[in-house]
Amino acid sequence: MKKMIRDLVLLLLAVAHVTCNQSILTAPPGSTVSVFANPTFIAANGDVSVISALVIEPAGTVVPDGTVVQFFTTLGKIQNEGKTNDGVARVNLISDTRSGTATVTVVSGGAAPAPAPSASPTATSGGAIAAGTASASVDVVIGSARPKTIILTANPPRITGSGSARQSRIVANVFDDKGNAVVNVPVIFSITESGDVTETLASGSSPVYTDSSGQAADFLQTSYSPDLPPKTVAVNATVAAAAAPLVATPVSVQIN
Repeated sequence: MKKMIRDLVLLLLAVAHVTCNQSILTAPPGSTVSVFANPTFIAANGDVSVISALVIEPAGTVVPDGTVVQFFTTLGKIQNEGKTNDGVARVNLISDTRSGTATVTVVSGGAAPAPAPSASPTATSGGAIAAGTASASVDVVIGSARPKTIILTANPPRITGSGSARQSRIVANVFDDKGNAVVNVPVIFSITESGDVTETLASGSSPVYTDSSGQAADFLQTSYSPDLPPKTVAVNATVAAAAAPLVATPVSVQIN
């Protein structure tokens, strides 16, 4: 009888040892995750962006090495999980033949402090994410080619007259290194002028994505009085999704 009890205890200890060895180390409740993509624009069909997730414990220290972080994407392919080293887990997002914006979401750990009642779980095509988990996301633009050049035009190049239709259509043409149009990349328009600013952009400086012709359009609108002397406003455009920010040569618009 004693031998049977001893054998049973040894068996239970062996099972417990195996179970402990197979347990997954995740971030503790209340941890935070920050996620970064490098670069934030990749070409379609096999290009790679490195996704890095930094996981911080509630005490403000990085999680232990080997902490498991899960990765999900709405476009392209990504490794399902990675393990931290010095608090950072890195995996590769690999594009497929499709163009678009890949939203990469990372998750680690159990429930954090309860969210507000109106909060809802976040989900991607890779799977559902429970509300309250330590999670974060980043967008990677996947296009047919890398943007190389931006050419800006203004129509009309001079705003005259009075009334409410005092505006000029600003078009950014984005090309790759072979002169082909680059589709579905975000272009951010901006204004440079001195003195009192009386001009605005219809986009509000939010990204405007290029169409199938590689063009993104915005409208420069002015409230400058027609009775005042003429002035010139410079409009610029930036593709921040390139490997390095790509800035166009400004286009000038004369007002009055």
